[in-house]
Amino acid sequence: MKILLIDTQQHALDAIKPAFNASKDDITHVTNLVILQELLQQTKFDVVVTPSLLGKINGDELLRTLTSSFPQMIRVQVINHEHYTTKHAHFNFAQPLNLAAIKTKLSQSQKHSQAITKDLIVKTITNIKTLPSPPKVYMQLTHALKDSNTDSQKIADIILQDPGLTAKVLHFANSSLMSKGKNITSINDAITKMGVDTLCCIVMTTELFTYSPDIPNFSLEKEQLHSFATAKLAASIVKPELKQQAMIAGLLHAIGKVVLYEIKPDLTEKFFKLRNPKEDNTPLELKIFGTDHCHVGGYLLHTWSFSYSLIEALILHRSPEKLLKSSFGVAQAVYLANTLLKERKPDAAFIKHYKMEGVLDKIEQRANRLR
Repeated sequence: MKILLIDTQQHALDAIKPAFNASKDDITHVTNLVILQELLQQTKFDVVVTPSLLGKINGDELLRTLTSSFPQMIRVQVINHEHYTTKHAHFNFAQPLNLAAIKTKLSQSQKHSQAITKDLIVKTITNIKTLPSPPKVYMQLTHALKDSNTDSQKIADIILQDPGLTAKVLHFANSSLMSKGKNITSINDAITKMGVDTLCCIVMTTELFTYSPDIPNFSLEKEQLHSFATAKLAASIVKPELKQQAMIAGLLHAIGKVVLYEIKPDLTEKFFKLRNPKEDNTPLELKIFGTDHCHVGGYLLHTWSFSYSLIEALILHRSPEKLLKSSFGVAQAVYLANTLLKERKPDAAFIKHYKMEGVLDKIEQRANRLR
């Protein structure tokens, strides 16, 4: 990996160097922002690392600038404590640093980054005139929830800033999938009846699917409902501490479709003529478009600075054989939820590896209720 350390105070990032010195990684340490601009024009870096403060400059603001100019880099921030708020980093590592964990996470993430930042994918997304926007209100909510002083009224106030979004959130909250016959008339009512986590996920779903591409043979409403069902089912089969992340990954797992199918109308028309709704059509996507919705969605999340654990779930949710390399978590739950909701048989090796034979029937029953 080519790693760029940016530190105008020279010693703030010294502690991170031992994580890479013993390997073949190439580390460049910059302490002058003028030199930084010249260097970035000359060298392509895989990872950029900043402290939370660079003298008078906010490290997260610098990452924001780098995001627009050099979107392919993995962005890392070393923060003072785990509750420090950042918006533009894929990873936040709090002091004291666990160097072994940092090295492992960045090495794994670089493999995924290489897969989603190929020139074909980057150029494809760059050439599309209109893209889904990152869920800004959802991001405001997640940052607000990190503050222990945030209450339900503050959450409601954030959503109510956008009347159009508020109406759509309430409409979706009252859909048959969510309300179970209980009429929800206000955001405060939604918080009380569904909880903050579920409401935040509804906000994200509503924001993302406000983007309305005109794609023949593709129903955005059906995709939205399937994504939410995937989120609910995935969250029900992970450990409690992974529930929220599983919800988010489930909501986002197919977001790449709305971009992929906008690339070229003639290719999309060909794809829908040849696809089989009862089968996994990602190999067909790869054949026709040169990439698939999993990797396009992964790159979209990369540009939005979502964590690489979520990006991994998007990339691998159609690749059960690759999921066997790690313990059962968010990516595995999204694969299983999506497969069952599509009424397909899960990979036998996957079920055997994770010893799910005894619980598969119960999970299938939940999937049947969510369809």
